[in-house]
Order: sequence, then structure tokens, then C-alpha cells
Amino acid sequence: MRFLFSKRAIETLEAAITFPIAILVMLATVNLGMVVYGQQAVQAAARHGARMGSVAQQCGACYAASAASSAIDSDPIVKEPSVAILSPGGVAGSILSVRVSGTIPSFLGNLVSGLPGNFPVSAEATFRQEGW
Repeated sequence: MRFLFSKRAIETLEAAITFPIAILVMLATVNLGMVVYGQQAVQAAARHGARMGSVAQQCGACYAASAASSAIDSDPIVKEPSVAILSPGGVAGSILSVRVSGTIPSFLGNLVSGLPGNFPVSAEATFRQEGW
């Protein structure tokens, strides 16, 4: 009983309570950073694909899909990436739209109930088809 009222016991009890909470906050912060980075990565890939497709002389949608795929495939954080051409362009002045999507794994999905296992991210970019 004397141990429970000593300062050492109180400090141990406080550490045992706060340490798991501190670890969860740290993991949540890292996971939030990964989601923000993943969103920026899919946005950059969509913009890159639409930009490459908009300046292509022929089959702009082919160039857009290829460029967006290669841009997002090189990113290690975005899992299950997919590229979709929303409007193919093709004629000078027409619209070329690209959507890139994927998922970001969650560290907390298995630790805390109610949180998702993966965070979906997606982005769209639209450029006007150039021609000369």
C-alpha cells in the first residue's frame, strides 16, 4: 500500500497512462502528413498528365494517361493508383481532363475502432488542347 502513495508510483502510473496517448497522437500526426502528401502527389500527377496531353500533336488522351500513370507510379505512398481520362480533347481548343486517384494506408485503422483502414485521395486537372 505504501508503494501506491509514493511519488515513484504516481509517476509510473502517469507515464503508463500518457505514453499510449502520446504514441497515438504521434501516429495520427504522421498519418495526417501522409494524407496531405498523397493528396499533393495525385494533384501533381493529374496536372502533369493533363499538361502533357494538352501539348501532344496526336492522341492527347494517350499521352495524358501515360504521363499521369508514370508520375503517380513513382510515388511510394499512394497505393492502388488509377488514372481516368474524363474528356479526351483531341481537337485544338477542346478540353482535356484527367482524374488520378489512389489510397493512403492508415496507421490507426487497426488500433482505433471507427477509423478507416485507408484514406482515399483523388484529383482532377483540366487543360485546353493546344494546336498549331
